[in-house]
Amino acid sequence: MPRNSGIVEEAIEATAFQQPVFRSSLTEKLWQWWVTVSCEGIPRWSAFDITSHPTLAANIYLVRAIDGAFHLRLYGERAIQIIGHNATGEVITANSPGAISEHLHDYYSRVLRTGQCWRCTGPLFYAGREHRLFESVDIPLIRCGAEADTIIGVIDLID
Repeated sequence: MPRNSGIVEEAIEATAFQQPVFRSSLTEKLWQWWVTVSCEGIPRWSAFDITSHPTLAANIYLVRAIDGAFHLRLYGERAIQIIGHNATGEVITANSPGAISEHLHDYYSRVLRTGQCWRCTGPLFYAGREHRLFESVDIPLIRCGAEADTIIGVIDLID
């Protein structure tokens, strides 16, 4: 992925004095959930119940960190449509070929390392989709142990 790709990545504080302006109501909803549950630190996986967030289900994705690799565990139907393929089951390592994989490994590592909610906006870098703009929110969660090891995210197309 070129350095001047147009993708903007930013950590979003839960304690910000001014709420960030979201371009997608779905990404805003996931961020608002994170704000309510992160007051005592990184939330546990068990804090998220998809049945409480049915509007997010189609756009959601789940990534699990295992031994330095990121296992793409789940993609909702709309998330699959947005990126153009079902990435469920793919594994991204530090040595995975391709600009998207290299970028995602670095980005997911940062999300887990900082323990913060992150937002990305910009053009999709999947074949034939570069003309579409997206907004996503990625939230670190603790599934096992004491460190963040899971990311739940929502992606949506924006105008």
